[in-house]
Amino acid sequence: FGSGPIVRVIIGAIHGGYESNTATLVYLLRDDLKNGLFAVPDDLTLYLLPVFNPDGLFDYLNLPVGRSNARGVDLNRNWDALWQADWNRTGCFGYAPITAGEFPFSEPEAIALRDFLLANRADALISYHSAMSAIFAGGRPEPDPASDSLARALSAASLYLYPPTNDPGCEYTGQLIDWASANGIAAVDVELTTHESN
Repeated sequence: FGSGPIVRVIIGAIHGGYESNTATLVYLLRDDLKNGLFAVPDDLTLYLLPVFNPDGLFDYLNLPVGRSNARGVDLNRNWDALWQADWNRTGCFGYAPITAGEFPFSEPEAIALRDFLLANRADALISYHSAMSAIFAGGRPEPDPASDSLARALSAASLYLYPPTNDPGCEYTGQLIDWASANGIAAVDVELTTHESN
């Protein structure tokens, strides 16, 4: 939507069917834009990717096993940013077995999105998740200034906490937002309140 020089991207369902409400949210935004309920400012181009993990969404709708793709890889742990083959899973959502892939960008989904973001010179992205009612900024171990600013703006305009006070202490490795931050793209994860809300 739009054709301005500033490129923004909104992503849903990186965790597929386990977080299917994030796909619904991005589809609803798409419909509102198509129906003219609001418009993208003239200086922006907005790309919407409602479903980043089609395997998990369409094969395992609303099931924890839908968090990964068909190869059992968590697509939010397959990025070349603090990537680890395994990680301390204390405090992490562990309802189904997942891996980070054989190596960073081992998955075609991650390769395709990486190449798209770089080719289109995205300057900011939001990746929707659920369910913690919080916002996480890219740039581990400390958020980069652009991601921090985006997270603070989103928090001020919503009910989502930033910095999150309810982080369960999971070790976050190989994440999209941290890769984006390292590549000059302001990036945040917005955690919806529940797996049903949008």
